[in-house]
Amino acid sequence: MYKLKVESGKCNACGACALECDILQENAEGTVEVIGEGIFNDSELEKYENIVKLCPTGALSLIQENVDVNQKISDLKAKMNAPLEFNPPSVDEYRFDLEDKDAYAKELYVTSSLDGEYEYDYKSWDSAKSAGERAFRNEIYSQVEALAQQVMAMYEQRKLNKVARYAEIPTNYKYSVHQRLINNLRSFVNEIESYTGKKISVPSDFYTFRTKDTEYINNRQDHVNEWRADNIKSEMKPASEFYTCIGIEKTTEEERVSSWFGDDKWKTVTKYCYYLRSEKMERFYNNVARAAWYGGKYSHKFGTEELNRFHKEITEEWKNKISYLLNQF
Repeated sequence: MYKLKVESGKCNACGACALECDILQENAEGTVEVIGEGIFNDSELEKYENIVKLCPTGALSLIQENVDVNQKISDLKAKMNAPLEFNPPSVDEYRFDLEDKDAYAKELYVTSSLDGEYEYDYKSWDSAKSAGERAFRNEIYSQVEALAQQVMAMYEQRKLNKVARYAEIPTNYKYSVHQRLINNLRSFVNEIESYTGKKISVPSDFYTFRTKDTEYINNRQDHVNEWRADNIKSEMKPASEFYTCIGIEKTTEEERVSSWFGDDKWKTVTKYCYYLRSEKMERFYNNVARAAWYGGKYSHKFGTEELNRFHKEITEEWKNKISYLLNQF
């Protein structure tokens, strides 16, 4: 028997050999690597000699191997029957931390405004204050749920989705598990064919896994908003706690006072307006983020539950695929 070897330092990532060879694959850097042990039968020697000749940099080579086929088959079956091992991210990597809350609050903090700001329409301090508080309640405080949703969306996109969603990027946990298991399957097929001399025909979907985004996570994402809103409402301080965000200014104007006798007079009139004190809004946004953080504490638990479900489902798929291969011996 023979073994195909790759000197990675020489590979220039041209990809010519991978197109012709079923025991080579391209890695994330674009260079090629051997699938499994890279062993093949003597009957395929000519095929692999031609593949070696394709390499323009001499990165491929063949080595003759003395193989105890029975022992190799026994070792392979043991590997195939071994239980799956997972190394998921620690909960610290996807927990909604207080530090996250503070960072998200700062991103919410934008220059806010109110309709009617700086319009001197009020004849007394109290009437301007009441109008400003009413505008704050109707135009800003009423948006608490939407703002908290922004906080939770930032958290999900930046932390929770590392374990909850499937994305074809190296840093995504589910994707990395899929790639590892797919490589293992390809390696097993290669070794079975090498040791038995039997060409294995696998189903078209053999190297894919259904466990990307489970129905569980999709359902939770679809139905969570109403539940979360109720939690956020219960954690928010009342609007009256933030009335310090409303400032009052006054101005004086000279107004003409007409009389029946044509002698118009002027009098000094004091008027008031309300405005939003932007420097005080930080406390409001921090409270929104705190409500989202506290009301959304379920989320890291949700991530852990999703990981457990993912591990269970992919293990079942794996067992079915391994059972299919074991039947090929």
